[in-house]
Amino acid sequence: MMKTLRTGLLVALVSLGLVMQARASEPAPPKSAAPKSAAPKGDKKAAKPAPSLPVPPYMPEGARAALRQKMERHGQAMTDLMLGVMLLQYEVAGDAAGRIVNEPRLGRPIPGGDDELNSLLPERFFTLQDELRSRAQAVEAAAKKRDDAALAESFGQLTQTCVSCHSVYLNHRP
Repeated sequence: MMKTLRTGLLVALVSLGLVMQARASEPAPPKSAAPKSAAPKGDKKAAKPAPSLPVPPYMPEGARAALRQKMERHGQAMTDLMLGVMLLQYEVAGDAAGRIVNEPRLGRPIPGGDDELNSLLPERFFTLQDELRSRAQAVEAAAKKRDDAALAESFGQLTQTCVSCHSVYLNHRP
């Protein structure tokens, strides 16, 4: 039981890092020409770039932009979910898992749709997308039952799916 909880916590922390990386793999849009406030001299705290996944070479910018919006929503839901699970806030965890369950899924590629985002992604991506939904449903059910052990176990499995999907996304060779 404790090993499962420790494993779930470890997977959660690693996943949070990956989710946060996925949020900003692209440069931020240009801001207005408002004057920047100068940092005081000697201030060694420079603004850190937002964590992000590396850019996969096979994915064109337009396709990454379309996928980025979906991943930003997932990233926020996973952050909320991690906090809800770790702090045993069942409603927060259930709501966050529900957002993942209800997120519109990308359809599998159709013949002749070679220019669509769906055709650029490997089949394993779609399999993991389905797995993500079913594992988020398990987290949602555990939160509803207030079953701490099932909540930890299902959250760990959900984050394993996230890590697998990020790996498939980054390492796909068309």
